[in-house]
Amino acid sequence: MEDERTRSWSGGSSASRVSFQSQMEKNGTMSKVQFLLQQLPHLVKDLTWELQNEECTEATCKELLEILVEVKRTDVLDDIVKHINNGSSNCAGLLGPKLPTQESLDGDSASSCGLSWPLQDSGNGGSLVDSSMSKVKLGPQESEENDGNFFSDESEKFWLNIPGDYERKSWNHFSQAAKNCCLKEIQQGNVEKFLCKVLNIEYNHANDSHVRLDQFVQLVALFGPFKSGPEGCLQKMYDLMKKSTSMRDGAKVSWFAGHMDETEAANLLGDQSPGHFLIRISSSRAHEGVFVLAVKTRDNGVVQIQIERDLNDGALLLADKKFADLMSVVDALRRDVLLENCRQLLINPCPGLPLNAIFSGYMEATARRGGRGRGKTRR
Repeated sequence: MEDERTRSWSGGSSASRVSFQSQMEKNGTMSKVQFLLQQLPHLVKDLTWELQNEECTEATCKELLEILVEVKRTDVLDDIVKHINNGSSNCAGLLGPKLPTQESLDGDSASSCGLSWPLQDSGNGGSLVDSSMSKVKLGPQESEENDGNFFSDESEKFWLNIPGDYERKSWNHFSQAAKNCCLKEIQQGNVEKFLCKVLNIEYNHANDSHVRLDQFVQLVALFGPFKSGPEGCLQKMYDLMKKSTSMRDGAKVSWFAGHMDETEAANLLGDQSPGHFLIRISSSRAHEGVFVLAVKTRDNGVVQIQIERDLNDGALLLADKKFADLMSVVDALRRDVLLENCRQLLINPCPGLPLNAIFSGYMEATARRGGRGRGKTRR
């Protein structure tokens, strides 16, 4: 991506660079424009805006504000001033808690961006009113997978404050920002190595790597906002490492497989006895926070079922029930049969999963008791 990200604005005026100084002074709008030019951060102020009308022309941020005055859209200026006065001067709020996809920019539905205004006819021929347009929307162009949706203000602010391009950050900058934000959490066990696995970064070569925006969006969709405390993604990742691990045949193993596709999961479970299971990150819907439960059943072989995500409250959805985390899902399915297409209780984690080496060391070994338990494979 280029250093200067381009914003699109669809309209119908060709008078894109005319400055109406006297008019702005008369109606008090000049002070609003001056205020915005002083308060807008460089991330916004230095943008080049693309005006899509009869000719595709470019305008500076100052010229764009003057165009809004020209077409008598001072309500837009008022909204931006209000946004800044409400504490969004770091521009995280200005970009909106959920940035629009390209589809939302092209469609008729309301954008999820925080700045979206209905067009108003100013009553003059220079208006930007177009009969085919119902909205003027300001938002960065994005990929088809909604890479700009950070799911929370905390995650968006974290990403925007890291030095570097909007679409990718160096690992060194990303790692330092993570330590500044969540020092306690990232120092727990092998959390940093687990973080690299989720981001698809080779830990031993991380210093030469970059974190892409789509990778970061997947991270926060799967594990929650990037912030400190028990609800932050790093603490939730540590909890998963610690609570998904159990002793099997003298070794500590986890049922969490990380990134894995359907075929690999089926191959790993194919030769196991019924009740063996794993949970993996969806290979196609990770950006939506979706996991997949794979279970070896007695009657139907390996069954794989998506664990959906409620992106409004972060809960996991399975069998018309809500769960706080993956551990709660596993605990419920160890006790009861909840799925019509999988009548198999979960018993043992699938052996040989790729994250076992990282997850080991998070559960103290205890003396093994004699007898046959429910969680022990029958021979």
